[in-house]
Amino acid sequence: MDTFDATRIQLGINDFNFRWRLEPGEAFQAPEALLAYSDHGLNALSHAFHNTVRDRLAREPWRHRERPVLINNWEATYFDFTEDRLLELARTAKRAGIELFVLDDGWFGRGGHARTSDSAGLGDWTPNPDRLPDGIAGIARKINDLGMKFGLWFEPEMINEASDLFEAHPDWVLSTPGRDRSVYRHQYVLNFANPAVVDHIFDRLHALLAGANVAYVKWDMNRFVTEAYDATRGAERQGEVMHRYILGVYDLYERLLAAFPELIIEGCASGGARFDLGILAYSPQIWTSDDTDAVERLGIQWGTSYVYPVEAMGAHVSITPNHQTGRSEPLNTRANVALFGTFGYEMDLTRASAEDLEAIRSQVAFFKRFGPLVHWGDFHRLRSPFAPDRRSAAWMVVAMDGSEALVADYAILCQPNRPNTRLRLRGLEPEALYRVRTVDPSAWDWPGANAGNAGNAGDEGRTEEDRSFVRSGAELMHIGINDTDLGGRDFASRLYLVTRL
Repeated sequence: MDTFDATRIQLGINDFNFRWRLEPGEAFQAPEALLAYSDHGLNALSHAFHNTVRDRLAREPWRHRERPVLINNWEATYFDFTEDRLLELARTAKRAGIELFVLDDGWFGRGGHARTSDSAGLGDWTPNPDRLPDGIAGIARKINDLGMKFGLWFEPEMINEASDLFEAHPDWVLSTPGRDRSVYRHQYVLNFANPAVVDHIFDRLHALLAGANVAYVKWDMNRFVTEAYDATRGAERQGEVMHRYILGVYDLYERLLAAFPELIIEGCASGGARFDLGILAYSPQIWTSDDTDAVERLGIQWGTSYVYPVEAMGAHVSITPNHQTGRSEPLNTRANVALFGTFGYEMDLTRASAEDLEAIRSQVAFFKRFGPLVHWGDFHRLRSPFAPDRRSAAWMVVAMDGSEALVADYAILCQPNRPNTRLRLRGLEPEALYRVRTVDPSAWDWPGANAGNAGNAGDEGRTEEDRSFVRSGAELMHIGINDTDLGGRDFASRLYLVTRL
């Protein structure tokens, strides 16, 4: 379903402007198409896709392995940072239990090509000494000394005209000879169909990663392809450009992961514009969207889950008011959405109140306890955020052994005189008994996650009896949980921990 509410299904290679000339004795390997079937509804169909990605597509060593909780500096600083400011953010994150610090855009380029805005520097993967006096190795070491891992942002397929690389190799840009180049975001696309381009970018990235302790890379791609002409091949080969381009991307992935097998590469293309099975074969997770608003993310993560598993979805708790929508949502709801992803933070923690920092510390502890359940259990969509009234959403994850489940219930918009509502669960054993309790990641104290541990927005006034009860799996699936009281305010949310007795 695209932005115009039109359903499109595309399998195999995209034949638009595609032609491939095969010489005698040559072979062409077409992309594979993954199909699944289920006679038990869309959730079961999704489970087939999820399990295939986990068990067959994701590569070691990050297959079935938890990823570190991260803090990304982008929405905290954008291009306006110094090393001291980055370290202050990292120290605050460390106190909250966060494990990985990711330095986003703006760390590279020198002189007139310094990356202080999006108009310069792409292609020049050289640290800016004005911002990082000791280079990437220096800041990585300082982050490691705090007890955290270090990650770094790249956009390897792109180039600014204001860059050393463009001045040396303007011919490396995808462009049609004799015609003007189309610029977008002040940048052009490098010709990854040209092995010399891929070799150069690999050499630059390899030198940086080999010289510093970098555990994670965010691989971005913020521009669509135009003028897809490969100047290294004749007119009869121009139908091969886009396919050769992607093969060049895969080649760079392969070489980097062969050199640094423990490296986590998170894919990104202005968010989730290249969220596909091909990239997931190299990247165990993909940034789902640059839209970090929690309400927006309900629909984004819901739709993504039809094919892709929760552990592949990059999801962060962001600032409020949100920088994309201007919407203000409570911290616990922002966390209750992001928990159903790889989980991290993208906000200026140095400006957070002591109360919010304590809540964040609690959320991180909660995720470390329940991350394996969320990531490796069966994900069930319960209540669609795309329903006509768009007032609510819900989903849940059930452990593979059925021992516990985590249910997320969201009230998007308050409804006065709301009718009685019941949230019907899925994936439980009908004959088994389950204890159901509300849990609040923002006030987490395991093993004290008892009936009285509340605090989710919308839980005010609920008694201990309301928060914990025992029901059969059949009753929870067919009658459900009365959640009428959740809709008393906009953007409320509640988590239920369901434990088999």
